[in-house]
Amino acid sequence: MIPKVNTTDASVIIKNGGVVIYPTEGIYGIGCDPYNKHSVEKIFQLKGRDYDKRFILISSQAEFLTDIIDIDIAHDERLKSKDFMTWIVPANNSCPSWLKSDTGVAVRITQHSVVKDLCNKLGGPIISTSANYSNQEYINDISIIEKLFDGKVSCIVNGKLGNKKKPSTVRNIITNEVLRR
Repeated sequence: MIPKVNTTDASVIIKNGGVVIYPTEGIYGIGCDPYNKHSVEKIFQLKGRDYDKRFILISSQAEFLTDIIDIDIAHDERLKSKDFMTWIVPANNSCPSWLKSDTGVAVRITQHSVVKDLCNKLGGPIISTSANYSNQEYINDISIIEKLFDGKVSCIVNGKLGNKKKPSTVRNIITNEVLRR
């Protein structure tokens, strides 16, 4: 049985290299410290995900992303919009290589109270990817997710899903092209 914890305990687990499951606006996510390469690699392995396909970074505020993305982009009002939108933005020179692709890095400012609290306690963003195996349907039943990832993640963060029924829309901030609806 995966322990269920509050955001304070989850933030400590993440800071110590743990991988957690947590509720978001639309689906359950798997996350970790994006600066901890070992933890990020663990999520790639858990999901059976191709290393060429990068993860989204989710944050409570754009200022937490300034070590990853261009400072001017971090102040772009579109990032702070209350729309359920993930943006592909240019990475800056200090962005770790395992977070960026040829097109940049995917970031979203969350409106979900649990994730906001978790990011605020961490003082930074977290990796955000769906709590399922790669190329499988999204799962919103926490009991199924718990069975699927039992013994493979550190904890589940207490909280409820938001009212969205699917993952966020993904759009390129430079071209405005929609990459996922």
